[in-house]
Amino acid sequence: MIAIPVSEQTLFLNALSAQNFSGALGVFYRAATETSLPVALWRAPNSAQKHALVAFTEKVSPLRIDFTHQLPGFAFSPFVNKKEQGTLFIKADLHLSQNGHRFYASPNGNGNQKAAYKQLEFLTAYKTLLQGDAPPLTSATEQPKPWSTGQSSVAAPPPPNDAARKKFCALVNDAISYIQATGIKKIVASRMAQTPLPPNFSPIAAFEALCRRYPHAFVSLVSIPNVGTWIGASPELLLRLQAHQLRTVALAGTQAFNPAIPLDKTVWGDKELEEQALVSDYIRTFFQQLNLRHFTEDGPRTVSAGNVIHLQSDFKIEMDSPRLLALANQVLHSLHPTSAVCGMPKQEALSFILEKEGYNRAFYSGFLGPVHLQGQSSLFVNLRC
Repeated sequence: MIAIPVSEQTLFLNALSAQNFSGALGVFYRAATETSLPVALWRAPNSAQKHALVAFTEKVSPLRIDFTHQLPGFAFSPFVNKKEQGTLFIKADLHLSQNGHRFYASPNGNGNQKAAYKQLEFLTAYKTLLQGDAPPLTSATEQPKPWSTGQSSVAAPPPPNDAARKKFCALVNDAISYIQATGIKKIVASRMAQTPLPPNFSPIAAFEALCRRYPHAFVSLVSIPNVGTWIGASPELLLRLQAHQLRTVALAGTQAFNPAIPLDKTVWGDKELEEQALVSDYIRTFFQQLNLRHFTEDGPRTVSAGNVIHLQSDFKIEMDSPRLLALANQVLHSLHPTSAVCGMPKQEALSFILEKEGYNRAFYSGFLGPVHLQGQSSLFVNLRC
């Protein structure tokens, strides 16, 4: 293996980030997957800035997110996060953006010989790809490796379409009966559908296409050894931390987007208005129970998410950093899973889903996003993935 001095690492990384950045992301992603390393790519809503990070270790252990630790990385949580200890956290050993790159890991892997070896392996692959000494980056060479095609999200092959439709209708009827019998407010049922990927499918091309199609969404591509590869475009912010401010949203209600009708002229029915009010009440009550009186609430207003629109209220609170980081921990673990993907009240709806839904959601309707990078943390609900 070629040894790469630190000065040369900086040289070719700067060269990479200066060229066409879509190509740069492809090289970054391919170098990570070819060296069996966890990698995350993302683009924030209403931003042209794209990011990528890689950890120089094959194994990503589950943990509890704690904002007070201020560890930079990318969080990836399943829907069911038992005792809040199940979030996979990809450390930002190397972070790449259109503004440049940053090593959070030292050149010797922070004293860990295996991490140092994986770092060198990644950078060597990176340099080889950058210099054109490897086969061209095509959909064939970019295909997920065996380690990245985890089956954790698939309990069993789904039944044929007709049977699947009948099964889901039965689930919805069970949910309606349960709501009527117990008086709970809402249950969000889901189903799994499997579609074969086309022979020329490219994760990077899919990521770029989602960025173009959904400018207001959080677009992500995550690959983790022995877990799988997930691509999505989420409209729902779970929480954002920036400077001395925490922001979260109450998102509910859905209807088709009609470009002929301005968003502020959209008419919503009583059902959608009540549903959104329930979520807002939950967040408002949570803040009040913590004796947090000085928060701002804006909304509800109509927001677009591709070909659909939603009702959204924004909640913001400002305080000094140590208290804000501790509050962010409480907000995260109180709000997940949100009403939009689970139901209300949360525990009753979750119990029904786990008993009746019939498959493992895995990371669908969990949460994901960058943590303590470039002065902020932004976590989103993992929808439309």
